[in-house]
Amino acid sequence: MTYRIPPWVRALLAADRLVHRIATAREGLRDELLLAWIPEADRAALTAALYARQKTYLPGGHRFESGLFTWEKRALDAPAFPRAGRVLVGAAGAGREVVALLERGYTVTAFDPCDDFVESARALAKDRPADILLGSYDDLVAAAQGRGGPLASLGDPLSFDAVILGWGSLSHVLPGAARLGLLRAVRTLAPRAVVLTSFQLRHDSEAKTETKGRLRDALRRAFTAMGAPGRSEPGDQFYADGGFFSYLSPDEIPRVAFEAGYEVALFEEGPYPHALLVPFPRAACLSEA
Repeated sequence: MTYRIPPWVRALLAADRLVHRIATAREGLRDELLLAWIPEADRAALTAALYARQKTYLPGGHRFESGLFTWEKRALDAPAFPRAGRVLVGAAGAGREVVALLERGYTVTAFDPCDDFVESARALAKDRPADILLGSYDDLVAAAQGRGGPLASLGDPLSFDAVILGWGSLSHVLPGAARLGLLRAVRTLAPRAVVLTSFQLRHDSEAKTETKGRLRDALRRAFTAMGAPGRSEPGDQFYADGGFFSYLSPDEIPRVAFEAGYEVALFEEGPYPHALLVPFPRAACLSEA
């Protein structure tokens, strides 16, 4: 017996599909407008300003009080991660990772672009072996290139044993060329340090679904023709609470790591995607050049 779908159910499902399409179109328009008309040089500043409004990352907030996540603890306990020494933490937020590292006995240098977060981390690390700086990943690249800036002191020969790029922060670095530039800067400033980085991933099926959106493709072409200063790449998004964000393809991590002079010692897609990178010996890097 063939069941006949009631007309009101068909109407409800049609309305639901329409609402979904409208929401998808709205999100696509928002993302492409911001990716096109906010210059790449200003994206990180906008992202930082949005994060600074979120009290959950300050002491007392849920994100802060959660401490290290299980995957972070496992990564810090991995054989490739040093048991002691100096650790550089980028995008350190209000000090969640800094406090945990100090409790493990590390000496910490950390930086973040949000004033309130830096003040919080400084208060938490007071009278402890930590130096908390106000600065961004762009400032880190500038320091590596000898262009001065608020993180210029990191250009001095400090012997970092490990570098942590704060929770998910690599996905906030876009376009893709900037992610490679960041890892190369880390390699320059901390040549013998292992690097723990985390991010979000997109897989091939997700990438195909995203890039075939006719509205987004049309908007990209139109904004480019209008002379928009920014460009979007597959995986790029904008979130009201998190700013600019890019979902990375799984093959980008080993490729960019290799180009920056690292091999991947650990790569896990869940529960939160992350990788532990170990520097190649300088001689090996030169032989590959």
